[in-house]
Amino acid sequence: MTSPERRKLKFSNFEEVINDISELVASETRTSGNHSFGRIVEHLAITNNMVVGKLNPPKLPLIMRMFMPFLKGRILNGPVDPGFKLPTNDMQSFFWPENEIEPQAALANFKESVASYETKGPLPAHPIFGKASKEQTHNLLMNHAAMHLSFVHRA
Repeated sequence: MTSPERRKLKFSNFEEVINDISELVASETRTSGNHSFGRIVEHLAITNNMVVGKLNPPKLPLIMRMFMPFLKGRILNGPVDPGFKLPTNDMQSFFWPENEIEPQAALANFKESVASYETKGPLPAHPIFGKASKEQTHNLLMNHAAMHLSFVHRA
């Protein structure tokens, strides 16, 4: 089995993420993964909104809640690997809504989610990983964005 084509990306801040998305919105794109460009950007906005407490995801299954403390450090501090299957249909629907979204509209939603993240006071405990430092949360969001956007290419 061959893995999908991916761009090599590393982001340090949201400005870099927004610039990458904006450049892609301004050109013809294709994706090499399972989701469209607009859905990927909307997924990133949903994730940001979840982190600041604007959205509450479905509860994790018990088995994941039990193992998450053992995986937390690796996930929060390391790269985000593609291919993670969400454990329930409710979570899949929450993080990946079925409706298609235009990339420009998703970018506007992403920018709004970034503004919320940057102006929010102390972040609440992460709904999936629990207590995390602002640096860990930031690294997770940057690595998450890089992983998903690596599947989006200029046509």
